[in-house]
Amino acid sequence: MDRLYWLALNFLRFEGNKKEFRSLFNLAKTGTSIEGKIEEKFLNLAEREEKAVQKFGVKIITFEENDYPENLRNISDPPVLLYVKGDLCQCDEQSVSIVGSRKCTPYGKGVARKFASEFARSGITVVSGLALGIDSEAHKGALDVNGRTIAVLGSGIDKVYPASNLKLFEKIVSSHGAVISEFPLGTKPQKFNFPFRNRIISGISVATVVVEAAEKSGSLITARLAAEQGRDVFAVPGNITSKMSKGTNALIKDGAIPITEPLDLFSYEKKFYSLFVKTNNKSDELNENEEKILSAIENSSETLDGISAKTGISIGEVLRIVTTMEIKGLIKRSGGRYLKV
Repeated sequence: MDRLYWLALNFLRFEGNKKEFRSLFNLAKTGTSIEGKIEEKFLNLAEREEKAVQKFGVKIITFEENDYPENLRNISDPPVLLYVKGDLCQCDEQSVSIVGSRKCTPYGKGVARKFASEFARSGITVVSGLALGIDSEAHKGALDVNGRTIAVLGSGIDKVYPASNLKLFEKIVSSHGAVISEFPLGTKPQKFNFPFRNRIISGISVATVVVEAAEKSGSLITARLAAEQGRDVFAVPGNITSKMSKGTNALIKDGAIPITEPLDLFSYEKKFYSLFVKTNNKSDELNENEEKILSAIENSSETLDGISAKTGISIGEVLRIVTTMEIKGLIKRSGGRYLKV
């Protein structure tokens, strides 16, 4: 279908009848042309938009194109199209969103930046929303290690919000990342845009990590959407007396996976294992300490203390090694004890 009709359909989504939009989008998704079925005013808007896009140097990727992110294509309410500044690539199918409060604590900032750096170093694309606070730190963490990051806007791609993040916007694009939006050019960052935007943040990602969130934080909406989309939701535990951790601690109570270090993600998301192995130069051959640990649990399960006592390896080092071995599928944990698979 001609791109003009996809643009017109997108204007219908935001400025027209919602029922009519759903009907026509369902047709378009099957490859059926909507020519003659959409109002002239939306086609006129689409024609003007095409000219504006060319001047601004933005790419448009429609739902039917191969470059459209596959993770996003599979959610229940995918964008009709994406405005893209920078580049999307197939590697973005292995992405993790990191979200949290704008008014975060130094603890939250540090965790977001550390996690983002570790994920990006392993080849995972870090996705967030370019907002102040946790979002900004997530993008910066990925950029710190020359990794990929995608920022999803709740405004037109020509309306950087907040304006103070313009330099960050530009650095993401110049560092071979991408800034994306489904909103037409000129769309202001209105409050109701952001919950709508959040489904893209979660939908483009394999998993979502909530670092710090108060009870009514918008990042909790992202977590809910991720769960509805069938994606894993991780939450960083926080101080129980801090209001900025009430949301994340509540998520854990409700079933989110607690995450206290980047390796936890690799333990749960096996599809990231090959990235972890490649980045950390881990071979499938056992090293000396791994062989010691397997020998220690050869005939029975053992606690961390028990493994440490049998092998002479410190508790901290044992914890690091068994986490890696779990990822490799060599051992498993049950009731606080480790046993050979």
